[in-house]
This record gives sequence, C-alpha cells and structure tokens, in this order.
Amino acid sequence: MAALMLPDLKFQLDSAATPDHPPSEGQAQADIALENVLPTLTQILDLNPAATFILQAIPGSTDHAFQPLYLNPQFEHMTGYTAADWRQPGFWAAHVHPEDRPVALANQYRLQHQGQIEHEYRFCHHDGHYLWVNDRLVAQYDAKGAISLLMGVWWDITGRKETEARLRLAASVFAEAHEGILITDIDANVVDVNAGFSMMTGYSREEILGRNPRFLRSGRQPPEFYVAMWQTLLDTGGWRGEVWNRRKDGQAIIVLLNISAVKANDGMVTHYVGVLSDLTALRQSEQRLEHIAYYDPLTRLPNRNLFTDRMYQALAQADRQNTLLAVCYLDLDGFKPVNDTLSHAAGDKLLIAVAERLNRGVRGDDTVARMGGDEFAVLLGGLSSVEECENALTRLLRSLSRLHVFGDRSFEITASIGVTLYPNDGGDTDALLRHADQAMYLAKQAGGNRYLMFDAEHDRRAHVHRAQLSRIDTALTTGEFRLYYQPKVDLREGRVIGAEALVRWQHPERGLLPPSQFLPAIEGHPLLAKLDCWVLAEALNQMDRWQTQEGLPLTLSVNISATTLQQPDFPDRLAVRLAVHPQIAPAQLELEVLETAALNDLNHTAQVLEQCARLGVSFALDDFGTGYSSLAYLRRLPVRTVKIDQSFVRDMLTDAEDMAIVEGVISLAQAFQREVVAEGVETVLHGAVLLKMGCACVQGYGIARPMPPDALPDWVQNFDPHPFQALSQSLPWLREDLPLLTVISDHQNWCEQIAAQLRGERCPTLPTPNHHRCHFDHWCSGAGQRRYGNLAVFQAVERLHHQTHVLAQELLDLHRANSAVALARLPELHAARDELIAQLQRLQQELQISHLSE
Repeated sequence: MAALMLPDLKFQLDSAATPDHPPSEGQAQADIALENVLPTLTQILDLNPAATFILQAIPGSTDHAFQPLYLNPQFEHMTGYTAADWRQPGFWAAHVHPEDRPVALANQYRLQHQGQIEHEYRFCHHDGHYLWVNDRLVAQYDAKGAISLLMGVWWDITGRKETEARLRLAASVFAEAHEGILITDIDANVVDVNAGFSMMTGYSREEILGRNPRFLRSGRQPPEFYVAMWQTLLDTGGWRGEVWNRRKDGQAIIVLLNISAVKANDGMVTHYVGVLSDLTALRQSEQRLEHIAYYDPLTRLPNRNLFTDRMYQALAQADRQNTLLAVCYLDLDGFKPVNDTLSHAAGDKLLIAVAERLNRGVRGDDTVARMGGDEFAVLLGGLSSVEECENALTRLLRSLSRLHVFGDRSFEITASIGVTLYPNDGGDTDALLRHADQAMYLAKQAGGNRYLMFDAEHDRRAHVHRAQLSRIDTALTTGEFRLYYQPKVDLREGRVIGAEALVRWQHPERGLLPPSQFLPAIEGHPLLAKLDCWVLAEALNQMDRWQTQEGLPLTLSVNISATTLQQPDFPDRLAVRLAVHPQIAPAQLELEVLETAALNDLNHTAQVLEQCARLGVSFALDDFGTGYSSLAYLRRLPVRTVKIDQSFVRDMLTDAEDMAIVEGVISLAQAFQREVVAEGVETVLHGAVLLKMGCACVQGYGIARPMPPDALPDWVQNFDPHPFQALSQSLPWLREDLPLLTVISDHQNWCEQIAAQLRGERCPTLPTPNHHRCHFDHWCSGAGQRRYGNLAVFQAVERLHHQTHVLAQELLDLHRANSAVALARLPELHAARDELIAQLQRLQQELQISHLSE
C-alpha cells in the first residue's frame, strides 16, 4: 500500500512555521525529539491490526473536508482501496451505505463539539460488498478552535454483526416458535423452555425449570424405548422420533421430537436441545381420513379398499398356513322394495342391522365389508375343508333370514352369496372377487336365500362365449356373413315353388361356416335380432335383384328368431323394409318361425304374426313336431305352411317311429288345411315315398344343396322332377304298406349290431336279444297283425323272427366263451336275416294278390 508515512506529518508540521513566526527554542527541541521517535511510531502503527489513519483538514474548505495524511497497510487490506482512492473528494461519504449515511454524517459534525466519537456503519468494499466497521475518531484543534487533524482506527465488525443477527433471530425463533423448544444441561435437567413448550404441555416455565423431562412420559411407550433413544443420542449426537407425552391436564399427546447435542469448542457436550412438534391433531385428522378412506360411514364396516388390502394379507396367510380362504360376495334379496316403499332411513337401519349380524356370525379374524348399496363381502380364513366353509355360510344365511324388527315394523330379508375358495381358485384379488360376484349372481338367479360355489369351468365357458359374441358382432360389422339359398319344389307339379334363405359365415380363417357353428352362441342374445335384421334386408335385396335382373319372381322363406319376435316394433320395421322394395309383392316373402319359439309365448307370437300377416306376408311353422304341444295350438297361429323337421324325414325309411311322426304331421296339416313341406329329403326314395304319403312339397340335399345367389337361377331353369315322379309311380307299395320298409330296415340294423358285437366292435346302442322287447315284435303284435295277420306267410314271419333272436342269443353266449367260433357262425345269422326279409316282402305281394282275387 502506498500509505502516507509519519515523516510527511513532520513536514506538514514544519511548514506551519513562517519567517514572521520562527520556531521557538522549545519547539525546535520538540522537533528534534519527534524526528528521533518517528521511525518507531511508524512501525507501531503499521503493525496495528486495526485500520489506522490520520486526516488533515483541507485549508479553505467550506464543508469541513479532510484528506488522508496517514493510512496504515491494514486500511487497504480491510477496504481494498489505496491512498490515491481516499484522496478523491467525498470518497468516504460516497461509500457509506445509503441507509447509514445520514447518521454517519451527523456523527461527523458532532466531532466539532465533542472532540471524539465512536460509531458503526456499513462501508462499501472495493469488490462491492458491504462490511460493518467500528469507527473511532479523535479530533485535534488549531489555535482558532477548528479541527485540524482527525486520528482514528477502523475495526472490521462484520462477523460480530452477523453473529448478533443470528442471535437475535435465534432468540426470536425461541420466543415466537409454535414448536416447543426445551434446553437441558448435560444431566438432562431443564434450563430453559419457550412459550410454545408451555402451551404444548400446559406447564409454565417456572414449573419446568430444573426438572428432568421424564415426568412428561405418558406410559404408552416402554422403558426400553427411552433406553434406545438415549443410546442413539449418545452415539450419534442426535435422535428423531415420535413420543407419547402427557400434558398437565392428563391428556395424552403425540409429538415429533428432535434432540440435538450442543458441544463446546473442545467437542464436549454441554447441553441438549429438544424441538417438539405436536402431531396429535394431525394424527386425529389422519385417523378420520383413514376411516373415511377405508370404512363405510353407515355401517362402520371396512369398505372395498380395506377389504382388498385384507385380501392380500389373507392370501399370504393361507399360503403360509396351507389353509383355505373363502372369498364371499353377498347381495340382499328383497332390499330394494324396503328402501323404495318405506324410506331410505328404514333402509339404512336395515343395512346396519345386517352388518351387525354378519359381524356376529364370523370369527374375530374374519373380515366383513360393505361393498356398496346392499352388497357385502366376507373373508373366511383358516378353513381346513369345504364343509367348514359351507357350515359357516349356512349359519350366516340362517342369521340373516331371521325377522328384523324396528319398532312396529318388521322385515324379512334373505341373501344370495357367491363363494370362491383359494387356492382351489388360483386367481388374484380382482379375479377372486369377480368370481365370487359371478357366483352370487347365479345364486340370485336360482331364487336367492342360498350360496353357490364358483365353477371355474363354467367361468371358462362364459369367457369363451363372450369372445364368440364379440367375434360375431365384428363379423356383422365387417360384412362376413353370406346368404345361401336352398330350393323348395313341388314334386307332383314338377316346379320350383320357392327357396329358403340360409345364413353362412365366410370366416377369414376357418372358411364357410354353417349356422350350427355360430347360431347357438347368440341364441337369446340381442345379436340374434341384429343378425335377423341383416338376413331380412339382404334377402329382400336379393329378391329384388332376381326379379329385375333375372325375371325370377321367387317366393323366399326367411327364418325369424324368437328374440326378434319379442321385439314390439318388429311389425313396424318389417313394413318399412317392404316399403323399400315396392316391386316385391309381400306375398312373395314367407317368414319361418320355429315351433318351439312360437310356443314360448303363444299369445304374443299370435299377435305379432297377425300384425305381419295384415301386411301380406305369410308364415311357416318350422321344425314342426319338435314342440310337443303343436296339436293343441296349431289352429291358433296364422300360419299357412307346416314344415316337417328334417330329423324325422331323414330317418323315416329306417325308423318306424319317425315314419309314424311324418305320417301324423301330414295328416294333421291336411286336417287343418295347411300346406306341408318336408325338410331333409336326402334321396330320390325319400321324395318318392313322401309323394306316396301325400306330401308333394319338399326340400333337402336330395333336391339341391344350399347355393350362392348367382347359382340359383340356372338351377331353377334346369330342375328335373322326373326321377322322383317315376320312382313314386313305380313303387309297388301302397301307402298302407310303407311301414314295412321301416320294419325291414330296422331288422337289418339289428342284425348288423349283433354282428358288430361278435366282431368285437364297440356299439353305441347294444341290441336286445330278447325278441319280446324289440321294435319288430311290437310291429308284429300291433300294426303287422292288423294288416297281415290273416295271411299264412305272416305266421312264418313270426316264427323266423323268434328263431333269429334265439340264434343271436346263442352266438352272443358263445362269443363270451370262444369268440372265434362265434364269429365263424356269423353267416348263419345273415342267412336267417335274409330269409326273414324275403318273407316280409312276400307279405306285401300276397296282400296285393288277395285284394285282386276278391
């Protein structure tokens, strides 16, 4: 630092003497002494740790300005400024902090009268930050009483000021903090507390000073807790945790306590400071919020959230203990009428009573929860068997079904309970609860007041069914369905009388699927009505195309499901569909209704059919003969046509019962003046026999298979009825003798079954060797006896039939002893069969001869 030196001061003093006023002898001696001591004084001042300075009044200055006469090295070190900086006019005042400047300047003016001052202010360092200085000044006056010199020292008191600020802040925090603050000595005796501590504990400062804080303990935490706390405090110098204390009024409070050890410079602990935050209100709020989040406010039972949490715990316990856990879902039967007809208050009382009964009906470790509304859930853990679970559920049902009495009112409430058992049902919590809910729904469907166990296989099938429904719905949306058409013909007149629209699914992966592959999945589902709507629309469109493009005004039959018939607006929607195609006569459209569907709700079906009939469309009763009530209700339905189910037609040539049903339906249709169509005609013989029986209108694979729409016009053009007509005319059989065909076929089938047994083949139906129990014997003693009993050959037929059964029994007995020998005699059975069939054929021939000779 280019500091001003004390020799400069000597020069300044010498310059004060003038020729007019020469120095006196004493002054000269003083100057000599000063010259001798100046070097020593300079060294002393330069070594002074305080910033030391001497200022000289500027001659002629009107504002009492001063300039530096001496600055020691510490001055530049403290302020960062050089002597040249300080010589600038007004330098000191410009660098005093603006907030402190007025007072600092006022203090400078007081020097004139007081001679010395000491004041503190902030001064701007060369690097821009402010430091606090303690400024001590002493003034020296000239002969006129004006200040000529200022001598002073600056001390940097920034650290002290910051410490004082921190102490003030600490004192303010201690006094004003809402937290309780406790200070103890090394022996844990209280030396001070703040007002927050007194407010928190109820004890005044005077009541606490000098005491050990252990008197605040509530007793809720064991002595071992405090031993561990002090051990941690001694080991680490701090501890933090929750402590239960007791206020002066006896109320228990929970506080968050932070304890810190205070150490002296030598590292020895001198005090402990504890800061306490009262958590009691927070914990109470948390408990209230937890109760809201996890408990039902009405019944005080756990809600769905807590039930799920308990399920996780119960599942883990079942795994550990290798026991069963029952997850039960319960729904009250008949609760809604109570809630609706009486009041919600009555419903609430009933729910509370049900909750109490459920709680009393389970063990302490079990859980009962309210899931919402009148639905509850129960966890039954630690079960050793299914029977134990069933017994518990039976007790719950019995308890709930007891009469509920509230004042002068009583209620009888039962419950439907669905149950699934873990680990038999290995699902997660969501799956277990869903399975129990599904079982509960089935229990309610079954009439309620019962429990049902979840059936995993049933659930799998339901999942597959849902997937099927979704896929079929997609197929409808993306246009994957097609209509194929099967012709219907009149064999007597030799013409095509119409066709039946049959739906197919053009599956992108599985190819063309018949209705049996998808219709059962949507039976009774709204999707079936949606499919019906598409089929009807597409059929009418196709009729329009045939009529306008091919000149083919065909009558078309369209199947309508019971689901569609149940829709009240179906007749209106049908009218709209017909209006879209004015060139199609409504009589060209025939709607086929399954007999079983029609009989489900006869009155409604009859009403819908009559409304549609007024539009001009006709109806056919499909699959006639499968409804078992047809005879009583046929005349009540406005149907024009009866269709014989193909299952009867297909087997009528080989099954006497089917032949009888076909004959009966034809006779019934004629009696009620209905048209009759036989489905399932698979051969020319079927068609020829039906024609003999009086049924000329037929359809089936023997006529034509279902075909795409563009193939039908050519087929209609080329249809040839001659084979059917020719065979029917050439058949030697009278209609009354047609049952003989089935008797012959039945006997052939019986003999083949016996032969299969002898060959060791598995037969789906075991033939009876007892001739009194077979169909042939029934025919012989019934219809055969009545028509052919007066013929001699009939006696031979009965004898041969008995002999054939005796032979069959003999071969079967031999087969059990020696199968090879029995099999070697199989030709004997075939010979007996052929002889019996030959005699049966003679029956019809001799009957014709007998009629001709009369």
